[in-house]
Amino acid sequence: MNFVENAPINAKQIADLREAVGWNRMESSYENDQMTSYFHISVYDENKLVGIIDTVSNGITDAYIQDLMVHPDYQGKGIGTELMNRTIAYLKVRKIYMISVIFDESLLPFYKRFGFFTMFAGQMQTFESD
Repeated sequence: MNFVENAPINAKQIADLREAVGWNRMESSYENDQMTSYFHISVYDENKLVGIIDTVSNGITDAYIQDLMVHPDYQGKGIGTELMNRTIAYLKVRKIYMISVIFDESLLPFYKRFGFFTMFAGQMQTFESD
């Protein structure tokens, strides 16, 4: 596995990975030049994108882990854990005060391993994307 930090990622590869994990593709969103990331890591097996973590932040107080995806064929091999460990370490070195993540309740044990705890929050989807 090759872990690559902050390098451009092909929108189609991201869309294919999103689809593989059961999410909507959002390919046109990832093609948009305004889509930016504070820190991200992509994971490749040869030339195939098999994992990604993406973080948005104001660079000082808060960071939000927007996406963590590992292709189903590669889950259970420690890739998600490695992505989380590397991202948390990156944010801690930069003294980001708080890290947030939204996740499905079934993933609570995974995120608790890194020190995340649940808080009351809300989320709203405003439109259907591709």
